[in-house]
Amino acid sequence: MKDDGKFAARVALFSALAYVAALVSVYIPNVSLSFVVIFTAGTLFGFKTGLAVGGLGEFLWTVFNPLGMAPVPTTCAQVAAMMLIGGSGVLAAGRSYSIRTSPLGFAAYALFGLMTGLIFQIIVNGVDTLLYGRSWKYFAAGLVFSLATIISNAVLFPLFYPVVVRLTARVRRLP
Repeated sequence: MKDDGKFAARVALFSALAYVAALVSVYIPNVSLSFVVIFTAGTLFGFKTGLAVGGLGEFLWTVFNPLGMAPVPTTCAQVAAMMLIGGSGVLAAGRSYSIRTSPLGFAAYALFGLMTGLIFQIIVNGVDTLLYGRSWKYFAAGLVFSLATIISNAVLFPLFYPVVVRLTARVRRLP
């Protein structure tokens, strides 16, 4: 494959969008539009781009977070989780509901939102629990607190689903 700069441009653009979208979580804790942006990058441009956007976007957010950087093990867990979320965006690519909006698409995107929230919270809370010697009760309590992320993703993903359908149509027209 000829490297014409499209990959780098897509990763840079969507990583910057993910960073800006994450700023919402400063004002509304555990609610972040970056999940939608990162998942969409994987949906539009494939697994490799989704991984790269998830990794770079979350790295930028964690390191340059206005509230301060997370500890290094937590940062690594967050970056790994978002890479997985970006790569999982391919699950929505090429489906019938990605061409035009449908009730099935709204339901699928609600499930994708749940899935991404769970993936992120299980990985990050699991690493925190293992590394910091906290009990599994701490892990369970963390998941309960993390319901804000999981539920908000289940709401935000279907809200942005029509936008993803439009972007998919535009990307398909590109040379």
